[in-house]
Amino acid sequence: MSKERNITVNKLPSPTFRWLGMNSALLPVPEKLKEGKPVLKDTEELSASETDYALMRTIAGGMGEELDRMAEESGIPVREFRIGAGISKKDALCIRLHYGEGEQALNLFSIRAEEGSELTIFMDFSSEKAGYAGVQTKLSIGKGARVRLIQVQRLGEDFCFFHDIGAKTGEGAEFDEREILLSGRQSFHGIRTDLSGRESRFESAIGYLLKKEERLDINLIANHIGEKTESRIDSDGVLRDHAFKLFRGTIDLRKGAKGAVGNEMETVLLMNDTVVNQTVPVILCDEEDVEGNHGASIGRLDEDMLFYMQSRGMEKEAVYEMMADAKIDAVINGISDEKIREQVKSYRRSADEEAV
Repeated sequence: MSKERNITVNKLPSPTFRWLGMNSALLPVPEKLKEGKPVLKDTEELSASETDYALMRTIAGGMGEELDRMAEESGIPVREFRIGAGISKKDALCIRLHYGEGEQALNLFSIRAEEGSELTIFMDFSSEKAGYAGVQTKLSIGKGARVRLIQVQRLGEDFCFFHDIGAKTGEGAEFDEREILLSGRQSFHGIRTDLSGRESRFESAIGYLLKKEERLDINLIANHIGEKTESRIDSDGVLRDHAFKLFRGTIDLRKGAKGAVGNEMETVLLMNDTVVNQTVPVILCDEEDVEGNHGASIGRLDEDMLFYMQSRGMEKEAVYEMMADAKIDAVINGISDEKIREQVKSYRRSADEEAV
């Protein structure tokens, strides 16, 4: 990798004790980044163009302002995809990025869904063994529009990757975001959704499987701004070997968001004593007529269940592998697009075969 600098990303909106080291993360950034070469499929019914980064700045991302400045200073063009009012796209917009050995890439995407439209976006990130890449995606979702964003990460064992996502929803709009994270040495993910419009909804489902020395840092923020807005955050993952994961999940129920409801749940299966899991669930509230809930289930398999499965002839390792598969498959099975769901399942099987 060329000369690099560190920028601060994934800041907690409400910091906790500094000595815990969980308020933010340092993201290494190479001195020079080139635009990655996306392979685009099914762009019919969409308007595709290049746009100014100033429009990207109107929507805040989950990784923060320093990431925005870095992206703007890079000079890399913003690719914008727009779906017109009332149009429902049958086939998903597929954006595939495969990174070559040692590549250092950055891509910037703007998605604009106009009133009453419907769009599914599938992003597939794959690579050779080593390299560095980042993606920033900003979404403007108009009144009554519905956008689904599905991402699969299957990167090399010495690869560093980040994806910064920011979304703003209009009245009655829906944003459904799903991530399946299967590999990559260092991964940074920031997701922020501003539920600005009345009765708009945000749902996030994240499934991950971390092994060896892999590290995952996530910052997820749901800002309830409009009345009767809803959010649901589900994070489900498995840690094994010497893996490390830090998940920050914030539900911010702001003044004026009367009738808003936010729910957050994290489940983590720890397969070895040598893993490190850190979780920071946060609910911020500045309004009376709201509801916020969060919960976490973190630990090993229940001993009674493990004993039962072993008594039926299953080895301990096989039981853990079965549970790990179930967690990832739960996120995959929630993908409504059948073609993409089957494709992601094939990627999952390939990842299992490579790990053997």
